[in-house]
Amino acid sequence: MAKESDWPGLVDNIEISETAAIAVEQIDEEITVAIASVVGVHFQVTAYQALKLSRALAWAAENAAKFLASTET
Repeated sequence: MAKESDWPGLVDNIEISETAAIAVEQIDEEITVAIASVVGVHFQVTAYQALKLSRALAWAAENAAKFLASTET
């Protein structure tokens, strides 16, 4: 997670590939998620929606890791 940046409010910038990334900003109660690629998409979410998104991603990541572990035998 980014702590110090020239980009005010930047929480993290997650590189997906050489041409795509997801940036998350938070200033006060406002959370912005930007999906940057050839075509950029920006949207704002509430704190509740951000928590729901992070839980969904964490759940999916955990299940994917379990799947990979079960196929590595």
